[in-house]
Amino acid sequence: MTKDILSEIPAPRDGQHAFFIIAPLWLTAFIVSCQLFIVAPLLPIIQDQLLNQNPPTDFALGFLGTAYSVALAFSTLIVGPISDRVGRRRVLIVGTALIAAVLLLHGVAAHYESLLIMRALAGMAAGVYSGSMVAFVGDYFPYKRRGWATGWILTGVACGQIIGMPAGILLANAYGFHAPFIVFGGLMALASAMAWRYLPQPDVKYDEVPFSIPAVLRTYGRLLQSPGPRAGVFIYFLLFASLGLFLFFFPKWLEEDVGISVQQLALLFVVGGIGIVAGTTSGGVLSDRFGRKPILMFACLSLTLILPFVTLWVQGFTAAVVVIALILTFGAMRTGPIMALLTALTAHTQRGAMMGLAVAAGQFGLGIATGFAGWLYDHPGFLYNILSSTLVTALMAWVVWHLLPEPTES
Repeated sequence: MTKDILSEIPAPRDGQHAFFIIAPLWLTAFIVSCQLFIVAPLLPIIQDQLLNQNPPTDFALGFLGTAYSVALAFSTLIVGPISDRVGRRRVLIVGTALIAAVLLLHGVAAHYESLLIMRALAGMAAGVYSGSMVAFVGDYFPYKRRGWATGWILTGVACGQIIGMPAGILLANAYGFHAPFIVFGGLMALASAMAWRYLPQPDVKYDEVPFSIPAVLRTYGRLLQSPGPRAGVFIYFLLFASLGLFLFFFPKWLEEDVGISVQQLALLFVVGGIGIVAGTTSGGVLSDRFGRKPILMFACLSLTLILPFVTLWVQGFTAAVVVIALILTFGAMRTGPIMALLTALTAHTQRGAMMGLAVAAGQFGLGIATGFAGWLYDHPGFLYNILSSTLVTALMAWVVWHLLPEPTES
C-alpha cells in the first residue's frame, strides 16, 4: 500500500520534493477555509457581541459573506493577469502576508460596519492568493497529477473543518468572536514564511504583453468567447452559489430550529471535515484515472438526491452528522476535478487570467447566494435555501455534461 501511494507522488523538480511544495499551500488552504467558514457558525455570537445599538438582522448578517466574496472577486480579476506576468511565487507570498495582516486586524472590529469592512479586506487579500494557488499547481504539476496535487492541498480545507473550525468555535465561545481570527492570522504569518522559503518559481513561459487595463480586458474577452473557458467560469459560479445558498445559514438553522448546542456544532464540523478529506482525496485521484467529467457528474447528481430531504431527515444531532458527512463528501469531490480541469483549458500564459476569471465568478456566485440566502432564511424559511441549492447543483450537472470539454493535456 505504501509503495502504491509513493508511486503517485510526482518527481521532485530542482531538488525540491513535492511535500515542500504542497505544505505551504496546504496550510494556507487550511487557514483560508477556517476564517471563511467560521463566520457561519459564529453568526449568533457575532449578533450578540457587536456593539451596535440594535443587533444586525439575519439579512444584514448575510452581507458579511457578500462583502468578502465581492471583494475577493474584484481582487482576483486584477491579480490573475498580474501573476501571468510576474509569476505565481511572488503573488502567493504577497497574498498570504496580506491575509495574515487583515485577519489580525479583525481584533479591532467592534461594530457591524467595522466587521463588514474587515470581511471585505479579507476577501481582497484572499483574492491575491486564491486563483494564483490553482495556477501554480497547473504550472508545477503535470496534468495527469493535478488531481492528486489539488486533492491533497484541499485536504487543508477538510482539516480546517476537523480542527480549525471546532477550535475556533470554542475560542469564540470563551473569548469572543475576535479570538479565532487573531489566531488564524498568526498561523497565516507562518504560512507566508513557508511560501517564501519553499515555493519555487515554476519554469514556464509567462505573458510578455505589458500589463494594462485594455490588455487585461482583451484577455478576458478572448477567454469568454472560447466555449471551454466560458463553461468553466460558469461552473465555478454555480459551484459557489450552491454552497452559499445552503451552507451559510445551515449552522444557524441547526442551532435555532433543531436545537444543536455549540459543542455539538463543533463536533459536527469535525465529522464534516472527515467527509471533505474523503471527498477531496478520492475526487482528485479518481478524476486522474477516469476523467474529470464523470466524477463531477456523479458528485452533483448525488447531491441533488440528498439536499431536498435535509429538513425532513435532520431532526437531531445523529441525523445531522450523517447528512452533513454525505453532503460535504460529495460536495468536496467536485473541487479537485474542477480545479485540475480549469488549469488545462488555456495556455500557460493565460492560466492566471483564467483562474482569476473563474475564482471571481465563483465569488460573485457566493456573494449573491449568501445575500439571497439571508433573505430566504428570514422570510420563507431554510427549506427554500435547500431547494434553491438543489436547483443550482442540478444546473451545474447539466453544464458539466453538455458544455464542458474533457482536456487531454499531458
